[in-house]
Amino acid sequence: MKQFLSTGVGVRLLGVCALAVALAGCGTSRDVVTSKSQAVANPTQGLPIRIEQVKDARTFQVQPPQPSTPSLMSDDISDESTRSRAFGRKRGLYGLAMGDLLVDQGTTIATLTETAIAGAFREAGYRVLEMKDPGYAQAAPVSVRIEKLWVWMEMGVPFWKLKSEYQVVLSGSLPALQNGLVVNQQIAHSRSLLTEEKWTTMLDKTLSEMSSKLKKSLGAAKP
Repeated sequence: MKQFLSTGVGVRLLGVCALAVALAGCGTSRDVVTSKSQAVANPTQGLPIRIEQVKDARTFQVQPPQPSTPSLMSDDISDESTRSRAFGRKRGLYGLAMGDLLVDQGTTIATLTETAIAGAFREAGYRVLEMKDPGYAQAAPVSVRIEKLWVWMEMGVPFWKLKSEYQVVLSGSLPALQNGLVVNQQIAHSRSLLTEEKWTTMLDKTLSEMSSKLKKSLGAAKP
């Protein structure tokens, strides 16, 4: 009888563990994902700008009390090469921190943010020049500071909630940026099971929402 009860408890515990892994997106290792966000082509005409700096100023903490605060599985938050690629942290059934979520090697949150912001400027009628382009040095400079960009999960009823938050500050000589333009938003979706693909989709949605909101701030009319 004792053996039967022990086996039953063990089966239930295995079921709980399996559910925890499924909810978290599987495993406690670092998962590397590929963002599907794409660059936007320059308009044929428009005021030229250059994005001269994108600074990742996100604050990471060791074992933070809230999942919305960036952290890393190994707690080696001084490792800039890992920190610059991190965008989320998986959680278990009871909210325990698990594996990290990173973007591809060679890609960073700063480069993805730059692509999203460049897209917003281009859709608003600006021409975003790169260093190799004629007139780059004379283009209006834009600097970007990433204060928040993180995806996390929270327990909810009846589903787990996948959330994200971003906040970027743009500065430069353009009238709209002279006092520092803050663009921020929190996004939430309910999910029953969180696969790796859904984490990636949430990251891409966050970047897309950032670009869309910045475009509205800049104004739809071409300068």
